[in-house]
Amino acid sequence: MKQLLTALIAAAIIWSATGSRSPAQPTTAHVDAWGQVQPPLPSVVRPSLDPDTGVINLDTLPMPPEQPVRVAGLVTDTAAGPVQVAPATPPSGLPPGTRAGLFQKVRFDATWLPALSDEPDALGASELNTAVVLGIPFFRPDTPLLITPAFSAFLLENSAALDLPDTLYEASVDFNHLRKFGDGPWAMNASVTVGYYSDFDQSSSKATRVTGRALAVYESSPAAKWILGVVYLNRAGASVLPAAGVIYTPRDDVRLDLIFPRPRLAWQLPGGTETDQQWWYVGGEFGGGAWSITHPSDGSLDFVNYRDLRALLGYERKIIGGLTRRFEVGYVFAREVEFDGPAPDTALDDTLFLRAGLAY
Repeated sequence: MKQLLTALIAAAIIWSATGSRSPAQPTTAHVDAWGQVQPPLPSVVRPSLDPDTGVINLDTLPMPPEQPVRVAGLVTDTAAGPVQVAPATPPSGLPPGTRAGLFQKVRFDATWLPALSDEPDALGASELNTAVVLGIPFFRPDTPLLITPAFSAFLLENSAALDLPDTLYEASVDFNHLRKFGDGPWAMNASVTVGYYSDFDQSSSKATRVTGRALAVYESSPAAKWILGVVYLNRAGASVLPAAGVIYTPRDDVRLDLIFPRPRLAWQLPGGTETDQQWWYVGGEFGGGAWSITHPSDGSLDFVNYRDLRALLGYERKIIGGLTRRFEVGYVFAREVEFDGPAPDTALDDTLFLRAGLAY
């Protein structure tokens, strides 16, 4: 009997999802357990909800004995049996593309900038980066706080020419809050990152840095979002940068991010779905970093800043809830290395870069 009740509830839920509204067709009369003749029972079960509690009243469900149950909207009969009753609707209040629960995403990136010569102004690097994105509701599910611990390693090429260590590291935690203000056009995106940036050889107070950004978002139309704010990098020569521009999506398959310091134009390839899309894009980046280092030549402590500009072409296959991958190739120019100590600052040769990334 429990199995039959469960099957009937599942049939009712499936019927509601199909949107069918055809009337129930009567079947033959039957005799109940007390020997009384009962009126014909419907072959399609359509239970109603209690208006006060919103709960299905099991006592009102008709019970056709030893009779197959036909689910409205389907053309075949199905025998009652053990089933799993799933929620009729997914968890509500979550932003699109997010997962229910703490875990949101894990990602891995590998970037290579080759040293194209052995000259002192040629510096290459292989960068390995991994991060995990965690999300918790911040008062409401649609205003989450994203917490992202990350770790990166930079393996330098031709580092001896600049008296740099072979490997640099970054360990950080980013706190990012997204919020929309009521039903109006305004929203915000703010983040703070606390990190340790060093060669892990000697301890220095400069190795610990706090960075962040604060952005205001104004949605002037369904296709246009205007961005205005600042990015705080907390490093010499580029401590605070403006962030301004517009995100423009004239069609679902075209997106234009005219935002400094990462402008991008992307277009979707044909044949995609809501959960599986392929995109090409062109864009630019402001790259670089800052680390506390120990000079290999004499063991002295120093602080180094590196920055560059990048133009890139990329491809991304984005699978919602699955494995997303991307590949990028680009040109790196306007490269500079600056030291706090007596070591001379150096303008580096241009180079290329390759990047591959996975996210789940």
